[in-house]
Amino acid sequence: MKRTHNTWTWMSSLALLLPASTLASDAETSASAGSNTAMATAHYQGDIGFARTNTRTGRINVARGVAVGVDENGLSLSLSSAIAPRRGPALATNFNMSIGRDGQTSTSVGRAVASGSRDRTVAVSGNTTTRHNGSVMSMASGRTGRGGTVQAHTESRSTRVLRAPTRPPHVVERKLRPPPPRKLWKPAKRIVRR
Repeated sequence: MKRTHNTWTWMSSLALLLPASTLASDAETSASAGSNTAMATAHYQGDIGFARTNTRTGRINVARGVAVGVDENGLSLSLSSAIAPRRGPALATNFNMSIGRDGQTSTSVGRAVASGSRDRTVAVSGNTTTRHNGSVMSMASGRTGRGGTVQAHTESRSTRVLRAPTRPPHVVERKLRPPPPRKLWKPAKRIVRR
């Protein structure tokens, strides 16, 4: 009985902590594909959202993950995909975006390409959150056998929110004269017959 009591105490303590930690939307995905494998993960946290994964192996190994989380602090989006055909290079890409309540936008991208060997694997992952004015992260990696090459690249950007001026601009009112009325039709000429 004591064990059950401790379990319920632990769960109630966790329930008290969760609202404080979920005051922002989060989204996280990953995808990897190789010579004989394909794997994807997706996770979201927020009031509204969804997470989906899709993998397929065969002649072309494909993995995809998408996650979206929305709450009162903003929107978080994460997309990851990887593809590895039997021949040719393996490619993986990731995109993450966070839009905060104040309109601040942060994005990150990651990509990896592995080529030159039959034994190759590429992987990408990323996450985004609206906590702390929004943050995003992308990771990209790859592996090949002998004689292969891997190229991996990540990049992130953030846009500042433009604040409106505290004082409204001075507005000058001018009274404009209305334009003269235009004649929409011309009177027909009178034809007199003799």
